[in-house]
Amino acid sequence: PERHERHSSGNMMHIAEEVRPYTAYRYQSGSGEKSATMPHQWTRETHSLLDNSRKYQTQSSRQRDSSHVVQAVTQDRVLTDAYVSNEALKQKLDDSVSLKSRAEMELDAVNLETAELEAEAARAENVHELMKEPLAVAEECLNVRKRRPLREQTRDAVERALNEQAAAARHALRMLSGVLEACHRELGRLREVRDRLEEDIEQKRVALDVDSEALTMEAGWMPQGPDKIGRSQYLPHVWKQRTENVCAEGERIRATSRRLREKSAVIQADSLATERQTRDAVLRALQKKVEDTSRLKAEL
Repeated sequence: PERHERHSSGNMMHIAEEVRPYTAYRYQSGSGEKSATMPHQWTRETHSLLDNSRKYQTQSSRQRDSSHVVQAVTQDRVLTDAYVSNEALKQKLDDSVSLKSRAEMELDAVNLETAELEAEAARAENVHELMKEPLAVAEECLNVRKRRPLREQTRDAVERALNEQAAAARHALRMLSGVLEACHRELGRLREVRDRLEEDIEQKRVALDVDSEALTMEAGWMPQGPDKIGRSQYLPHVWKQRTENVCAEGERIRATSRRLREKSAVIQADSLATERQTRDAVLRALQKKVEDTSRLKAEL
């Protein structure tokens, strides 16, 4: 529009320059000199100037009308683009809130599973330490019984019971050691996915703050240079899939941790039950051995 107005102003100035010599000639006509222009030529030129002036005025009016149309179309396009941008930004905010909520829920579940697995690992460690005592007692009993006279060193029920008790304790220690190693490994995976979830939640929080500020931003803002605005690094499906992958991995690790806790509880229960059974078997065998030895001694 400004270019059209400057063009119209230039046309009007051109007409004024053409009119000025005739005006000056009119004031110099009294000097006695003979005019070089005939009256009909003078009239024709004046009419030509008037026609050109009217033509330029018509062009200027058309250019003003065209400028008004361009301004209206531009304004409509600006409003439409602003509406589309706002709707897209609102949808992005909704998606970010949804993903952030899912990540927070998964983080809570991971923290709960981590606490439960730590408690289960502590119980397994306690049982592991408890199983060392019956093993030491059984081995000590076997060493003590070696001090019997050579004739009395027989492979009796007491020796078999003590060997079974020692073997059961060693097996329980091996199983519990494997459980503890698996617990520590899964705890490391839980902490790793917890850190990733916390990082993703923090990034979502910052993005929500920025997008919310952008949604309420007033018109008139301009970037500080052409290099300040660029294309985003990730596509929408990649951005969404990153959070979903972290949550899915957290679910898989939690499922593995639950199975490990169940397995640990079963191993602990079996270890304690086997320890009681073997201990009772040793006590019964010792009691019977004492009774038989006392009876044989009385018969001598």
